[in-house]
Amino acid sequence: MTWIKKTLSDVEHFEFVSHDNDGSLIAIESNDSIPFEVKRIFYVSGVETLAQRGQHAHYKTEQVLICLRGKITVRLHDGKNGRKYTLDNPTKGLYIPNGIWDAQVYHTDDTILLSLCSTLYDKEDYLEDFKEFQKLKKTSYSDDKGKK
Repeated sequence: MTWIKKTLSDVEHFEFVSHDNDGSLIAIESNDSIPFEVKRIFYVSGVETLAQRGQHAHYKTEQVLICLRGKITVRLHDGKNGRKYTLDNPTKGLYIPNGIWDAQVYHTDDTILLSLCSTLYDKEDYLEDFKEFQKLKKTSYSDDKGKK
């Protein structure tokens, strides 16, 4: 279960290259702009201001989140530490590996979040109980204590 060993140091916040001639063109390519082959793409819109979505971790799926419009605070947790990122520009991406808990807070009701995923949808890939997530991750951290 390599997902259990993932920490916030595996998360990457980056900017895509924007080509601005007559408007903006931002190209995203699998295994180049992002670190995996894209298998699924979805977007979320129409979320009420300050509503929270996500609130889960994946066993297998890696994601890149991009805020196409509006502003989103992404809250991440690795079972031990938490961190927040702001997405407010379509040139910014956030790579979230499997094994990281994530939740998104939508700051405006016109916000649009794009998600690029490394796997097809599979309900069994979702871990939606934060206490269970922490319990599984804590086992990983305590196993590491004697190995340093």
